[in-house]
Amino acid sequence: MTDTNDDSSPGEQKPDPSGVDRLLSRFGPVPEQKSNRDAPGPRPAGEGLQRPEPGPASHPSSQATVTIEPPSPLFDEPRDDVFGQPPVGVGTWVDPEADPFAAETVESFEPVEVIDRRDWVRMPRRTGPVFRFLVAAFVLVIGVSFVYGRVTNWFDDQYDPPGAPGSAVEFAIPAGATANDVTQQLYADNVIANPTLFRYWLGDNLDGDFQAGDYICLQENMSFDEALACLDGVGPVPPQFFSITIPEGLRLVEIVDVLNAENPNYAQADLEADLQATLVSVGLTGVPDGPIPGSPDPTGSGKEGLLFPATYQVDEKNETDTLDILRRMADTMELKFNQAVVDSGRDPVIEDLELTDYQVLTIASLIEEEYLIDEDLGRISRVIYNRLLNGRFPLGIDATACYAAQKPCAELTQEDLDSTSPWNTRDLGNYDLPPTPIASPGEKAIRAALNPDEGDWLYYVRTEEDGGHTFAVTDAEFLAAKALCAERGYC
Repeated sequence: MTDTNDDSSPGEQKPDPSGVDRLLSRFGPVPEQKSNRDAPGPRPAGEGLQRPEPGPASHPSSQATVTIEPPSPLFDEPRDDVFGQPPVGVGTWVDPEADPFAAETVESFEPVEVIDRRDWVRMPRRTGPVFRFLVAAFVLVIGVSFVYGRVTNWFDDQYDPPGAPGSAVEFAIPAGATANDVTQQLYADNVIANPTLFRYWLGDNLDGDFQAGDYICLQENMSFDEALACLDGVGPVPPQFFSITIPEGLRLVEIVDVLNAENPNYAQADLEADLQATLVSVGLTGVPDGPIPGSPDPTGSGKEGLLFPATYQVDEKNETDTLDILRRMADTMELKFNQAVVDSGRDPVIEDLELTDYQVLTIASLIEEEYLIDEDLGRISRVIYNRLLNGRFPLGIDATACYAAQKPCAELTQEDLDSTSPWNTRDLGNYDLPPTPIASPGEKAIRAALNPDEGDWLYYVRTEEDGGHTFAVTDAEFLAAKALCAERGYC
């Protein structure tokens, strides 16, 4: 059989292919072998051959032009999936007003990458919701722990400042001070670090109020517990007091002498100067604003009878404060008088005579100078009121003549008894009370002046050894009692 596909001419014998050619023929046509092919190896340089010089004539762009057909669109959408722009003057340029796919001829181009969004695939998250929740919770716990630690450390530094307590602090709590007052003073003295936190802390740790007094257990830079242990535990230092006793019935000048004698730190000049200050409030009616002209009082202060006689405890730290002791005595007089009014009221005779509190206090001073035993207090008081109501003769009380003369009663002369001083009730022309008290009355005399005993007595004369008096209504009874007084040596 003759192979119709054989192109060789008749009579020409083909070489028998080798085994390698037969193997290669399975992958495609085998190149024809040339018998005159150069042997492998370096070629000798040819004579007269030269490498052409590069230039415009040899550049491909000068010899031919390239026509670039635009690719068919992959999808009918705006070409917003093209990333990257070709360099200016290179590649495919599209006129926005012309056909976007019209072909343009350019000298050279760079390939343009076109990305189809349909080729994009959203990959699933590598972490699930539980894992993300645990991560968020962990971050939250770390943040809260950090903030809590910072706040706790700050509070601890306020509650208990770093370092040991500092130097001692002299601290005093005045009477009536509140917890806020104490807190602010502790902060001002550098005892505590934060007054606001300390005040709130006290609300849960302190029952009641702080005790007034001086404290010596406080130091700078103390914790809240240490400060409270001092203030509420140790407490104030017991004050050191000394006593001063003012007897009843003393005149004002005599009270100044006793104060100076009991405590030499009370300078007499300071006492007399401080008597000019306002010592008594308007709690008692009728108290004069100043000294009354012609007053026998050597101090000239107008405070006669306004200092209450009693025993007073004086703090050693106030041992030179003369104004303090005088004000305490004046306040006590006002307090005792008002308390007696509250307890027993006022006898109607006081309203009948239209007497002020100051005039009742004057009557109390007369009683104080006249009575010797308590049983006579109310009756002497009634005699004075009866004589004021009677209006037929003066009070005739020797103690007023002594005060007007500024003498002890044992030294009175007839001239002193006949003095026309308004303070001398022995004067036959004086039917009134003295303008001021003649001494400082005690509480018993004040209560007797407010509530005298019932009776019609107009006289009283000492007739008893214990100081008791005989009270008489008529002149005859008075003369008989007076004779008995002289017989017993009391008159």
